[in-house]
Amino acid sequence: MSHFAFACMPAQGHLMPLLAVTRELVGRGHRVTIPTTKEFQQQVEASGAAAPLYEQPSNREFGDDPDLMREAKPDSFPLAAVFRMFLDEAAGVAPQVKSILDGDRPDLFVYDQMTWAGWLLADKWRVPHVMLFPSLVTGQQRPSFAAGIEQMSDPETRASLDDAVAATRAALDLPPAALSEFGAHEPELGIAFLPKAFQPDAEQIDERYEFVGPCLGERTGTTGWQPPAGDLPLVYLSLGSAFNQQPTFYRTVIEALRDEPVRVEMAIGEQVKPEELGEIPANFRLHGFAPQLEILPHASVFITHCGMGGTQEGLSFGVPLIGVPQMFEQQMNAERVVQLGLGKHIPPAEVTADRLRTAVRELLADPEIGGRLTAMRAAIQTAGGSARAADVLEHALTQYANR
Repeated sequence: MSHFAFACMPAQGHLMPLLAVTRELVGRGHRVTIPTTKEFQQQVEASGAAAPLYEQPSNREFGDDPDLMREAKPDSFPLAAVFRMFLDEAAGVAPQVKSILDGDRPDLFVYDQMTWAGWLLADKWRVPHVMLFPSLVTGQQRPSFAAGIEQMSDPETRASLDDAVAATRAALDLPPAALSEFGAHEPELGIAFLPKAFQPDAEQIDERYEFVGPCLGERTGTTGWQPPAGDLPLVYLSLGSAFNQQPTFYRTVIEALRDEPVRVEMAIGEQVKPEELGEIPANFRLHGFAPQLEILPHASVFITHCGMGGTQEGLSFGVPLIGVPQMFEQQMNAERVVQLGLGKHIPPAEVTADRLRTAVRELLADPEIGGRLTAMRAAIQTAGGSARAADVLEHALTQYANR
């Protein structure tokens, strides 16, 4: 029985595909360890993995203000501040994960694209870099996160970030590294949770990267959700779990679709209360948590923040998308959706009831989009999902052991 350990940031969009792969590995007789926070311990353990706990560090850039995310806009989170947030998390988490795994080193160590604690530990232990990509593949061939900071930040900010990188590495007795390396380093193996057909400039990406498509797996229980009565098209809306405190946006959606011949299932998160949204039309049903994988097979349009997880889930069921991205990564996904003819992109600053209404009408009436969605759905199915990801990891285990 081999031991796999994963370093993954505690966030739904990053953990969900990993847990699907974990179930596959555990089902094949492997042992899996995923250090995590208390919030996600139950979900991790339900996948069959061990879930030793660590404490998530407080973020010095954005603090612990519970209202920070309310009505948040993309420009609320400057790229340099987001970089420092991830770096702070890496500095706080890496020593804890090191302590957890030092006495139980895995046969293969794998880490998430944005979990920089994983890269630090892989460097510290001098083990092969195996990286999971829940988002578009970045690296030397693609514009990177850190390279974006180099272009957008002033010299003083960049120097400050260089110092922060050096201090974080020094705490683990690692030599300094350039700021750009945090966004451009190349793993020995990369596993991307999207089909290659969705990756821009895929021809520039070498054989180190395996595109296995979305790994949907099983969620921890179903809700018994049933489609609303009638045969009108179903519009589903979700902004995910991080940027969903958007009552103004939800009121705009209600205005846009209240008189349309559609049924609407709208996830508003746990922080926004229905009474904030005014009168709820008869063709709307609101959810705090929406059972996305239960709803999407019945949906005709998916209004989404275009996180990669939700994007790929929608496309897995052949649902056209209206992307309203809330951050830079999601904007790239929304732009790719438009490039491939799979939906629409409305920047948050340009959202109006008229524009949303028009986008829904156009997608419902488009006679050609179904063929493009069918082709992408076929690419997703061919990619192999969690079974293919487990195959790749097992092969890597053998390959690296024979060095």
